[in-house]
Amino acid sequence: MSNRPQADFLTILAESGVPLTEQALEDQLKTEVSAAGSLLSNDAEMSPFWRWVRAAVVKPALWMTRTLLVTHVMPNMFVATAERWALELKAWELNVEPKQAVKTQGYLTMTKENTNDEVLVERGVFVQTLAIEGVVYRVKVTEDTVIPAGQVSGQVPVEAEQAGVAYNLPAGYLNILPTEVAGIVSVINEAGWITRLGANEETDEELALRLQNAFTGSGEWHINDVYRSIIASVAGIRSDNIFFRNTGDITPGTAEALILVEVGETPQSIIETLNDYIMNQGHHGHGDVLTCKPIPETRHDVIADVVLAKNLTVAQMAETLQEVKDRIRAAFRETKAYDEMTRAAPQSRFSISRMATEIHNNMANVKSVRITLDGEIQEDIVSGYTQPRLKSLTVGELADE
Repeated sequence: MSNRPQADFLTILAESGVPLTEQALEDQLKTEVSAAGSLLSNDAEMSPFWRWVRAAVVKPALWMTRTLLVTHVMPNMFVATAERWALELKAWELNVEPKQAVKTQGYLTMTKENTNDEVLVERGVFVQTLAIEGVVYRVKVTEDTVIPAGQVSGQVPVEAEQAGVAYNLPAGYLNILPTEVAGIVSVINEAGWITRLGANEETDEELALRLQNAFTGSGEWHINDVYRSIIASVAGIRSDNIFFRNTGDITPGTAEALILVEVGETPQSIIETLNDYIMNQGHHGHGDVLTCKPIPETRHDVIADVVLAKNLTVAQMAETLQEVKDRIRAAFRETKAYDEMTRAAPQSRFSISRMATEIHNNMANVKSVRITLDGEIQEDIVSGYTQPRLKSLTVGELADE
């Protein structure tokens, strides 16, 4: 992820010659007083005049410099270091609307017990996942839906119980009906199930990135940052998760915008909406042909052999192995769980050894973990315009020899 730069404004002022200590400021004042022709000669430590100057001038001046200027005024003058309130004011100046939290919407596939029956799935029915890092994710059916007789299965509209990117789960995660639905034997979220991406409220860093784009995006010509600004206005898409690839294989200026979302695969419905908005509704530069596409994927076979701590119960062993599996899935962007796990990303090197270290360092019951990638021990994934994904994942116990 891109991080906003940090600035040490105290050091910047000091290097610019601004006095930042009581002694330095008092020395400066004495120099200025003498230069102004003052005849005061009593500059002793306990001089009534300088005691008054310290109380009435030096201390307030230092507070204004070290606290007001360095801590509040200077950081909020720049998008790179501004707090939320200042970012929102800058956003208004640039006609950028901070993105609010959004609930994931989509369709689940429910399979009937008897094809010849007509089955009603009522509004309010919940479907959930297994616990992921102790959290169960639930979606709710949003309207009464009839699966007609003669159909084996049907699509049921759902919305996440809460807003957030964590609900943008890949296929297969939403598969539990906590309350039985008469006539339904199974439920699943299939690939492409999402029609609206869920999103957290835009963070300060995400908003700052969009404001940074707004400066270059305000020009007349549709350079990358213009399109980046358009695409990043959609909930759930970060500015730094948009990658441009110029192809030139249709007409001059032809390019692709490759879209990555934080969790799961980029929904085709979102891609279609973006392409319609940019190309069909006229939000493109003259002569431009820009096509939005999901980021291409590479699929990998991962095997994790784990050496467990001694004297674990059968339940503890199973829980530990499951957590290793969940952490690897999170690293490959299948879930939002385990923030301490480094995520695989396009145009980067994804270190398998680092992933193993992060598992080892964060799990007390794991003595060692050996990860095999596509048949090789601890090989890195060097990605270009692709997102590494899991093809298969096997996690098992390795004997402690």
